[in-house]
Amino acid sequence: MSKYPKDRFDGADASAVTRGAHRSEVRRKPWWVKAITVFASTGAIIVAALAGITVIDARLNFEIPDFSTIGQTPTPTPTPTIELFDPTTLTEKQFKAITITILNGTTSPTLPTDVAAMLTTQNWPQATLADASDNTVKQSVIVYRYPADELMATSIAAALGIETIQQSDVYRGARVYVLLGSDFVQ
Repeated sequence: MSKYPKDRFDGADASAVTRGAHRSEVRRKPWWVKAITVFASTGAIIVAALAGITVIDARLNFEIPDFSTIGQTPTPTPTPTIELFDPTTLTEKQFKAITITILNGTTSPTLPTDVAAMLTTQNWPQATLADASDNTVKQSVIVYRYPADELMATSIAAALGIETIQQSDVYRGARVYVLLGSDFVQ
């Protein structure tokens, strides 16, 4: 057998990281280090996702409005003994901020126009007219959305002679809604 001449790589120590073109073998991490790394990173992702969902959920409002009470005979609320709202005492900016929508819950095609004219002659701003989704409403209702608009709704109810006033989030857009029923026609 022939012997090769020895060079500087023949007696290389196995613990040396690099020496020339030859490299030592890569040390593998134990299985438990890999497992801990996977579990820790998964846990961090889950905690971050839960924190994000908590923040988003606190800002969302998934309340579904109760449409079953619209068009039915609501329980009449007693009329409070408060001073009524006078639209002639408002500034021009405040007057323009008042929005009223009249919904026709009857089969009478001219009723919303007549009611809008009644409000206009009493110095209320021009109302928007629309048909209600149901044309068999029995009792007229004034609906307001925000508690700050209760006095305005009460004043509009007094101007039209409507007794029922409700606060509800069912309608969106105008500050006060006038839902006309068959009792208003009589």
